[in-house]
Amino acid sequence: MKALVLTGPRAMSLETVPDPAPAPHEAVVQVAFAGICGTDVELFVNEHLLHYKMGYARLPIVPGHEWTGTVVATGREVTNVKAGDPVIAEVALGCGACRFCRSGHYNVCPDRREVGIINQNGGFAQFACIPASNLRKAEGLDPAHAALAEPTAVTLNGCRKVNVAYPDRVLVIGAGPIGLLSLQCARACGAQSVTVLDRDPARLALAKKLGADEVLDASAFSPAELPERAKAVTAGEGFDVALECAGAAAVFEHLPLALARLGRVSVVGCFGEHHPRINPDLLIAGERMIVGAVGGGSSYADAVNLLRAGKVRAPEVVTHKLPLAQGPELLAALSERRGPAGALKILMQP
Repeated sequence: MKALVLTGPRAMSLETVPDPAPAPHEAVVQVAFAGICGTDVELFVNEHLLHYKMGYARLPIVPGHEWTGTVVATGREVTNVKAGDPVIAEVALGCGACRFCRSGHYNVCPDRREVGIINQNGGFAQFACIPASNLRKAEGLDPAHAALAEPTAVTLNGCRKVNVAYPDRVLVIGAGPIGLLSLQCARACGAQSVTVLDRDPARLALAKKLGADEVLDASAFSPAELPERAKAVTAGEGFDVALECAGAAAVFEHLPLALARLGRVSVVGCFGEHHPRINPDLLIAGERMIVGAVGGGSSYADAVNLLRAGKVRAPEVVTHKLPLAQGPELLAALSERRGPAGALKILMQP
């Protein structure tokens, strides 16, 4: 089969590798679409990803953690899926024995593998082979939309970490794919209002189309002015929840004063080499809270249901479908911010 293999920083090529054969507990999936995530770009560059800097993730690897396809073969112990089933894949492969796995938090297992990221080949290939327990059925979904199940699960997990519900007033920082999905998930969780912050006019216009009550053009004011802008759209109180989806360090430093008392921040975006400073006294004074959210947790089945019900609209977020062979040049371009004009979610087709 053909697969994109990353062998070193910025060293990726389309290679012919052996077709996978499933172990007794595994399934082989013929990949229909695989989305490109910011994490894939970071993996391609391989300078700041914590897993690799600390030495517990290794190359070579076939990246790709946002993918969907059809089961074509199963091991003899597999009972949850069969050949012909359309599926999506959970990313985290926990050890199954630690206290985190036993309590259902396998996405933070210290010994976990992650499909397409940490020591487990992923979906930038014609076929992917993973434990069948990580597959979730995706009947009734267009495959191009099912490919968004993983990032939808990530954003839904981010909302759940801070218990988004009515009558929360929510700020989404960043109107990229994760931000636009977070907007829709916050709505699905019952938020009273959602405001989206970005500096791209086209993305802000799309945020309005997808249900944002207000949009804030970050190019029109400095990060230090965010608290004032926040109060202007929340009757002077600030936001109850902020969903950080951009790794915007300068904005993050001023975020506590943009929050209402008891305000909560869910950090979904990664900051890489940018390390924002926060005054802890501002958290203490209003009992504000900051929490990290990694991966989709246990939200994959619900993410599929949201997509199937149209509560999360995939068509507006998917902007490009390109052949797998273009992967190396595409990731190189994205790493230098030279991606296709107007790109949001780019899907590759093996």
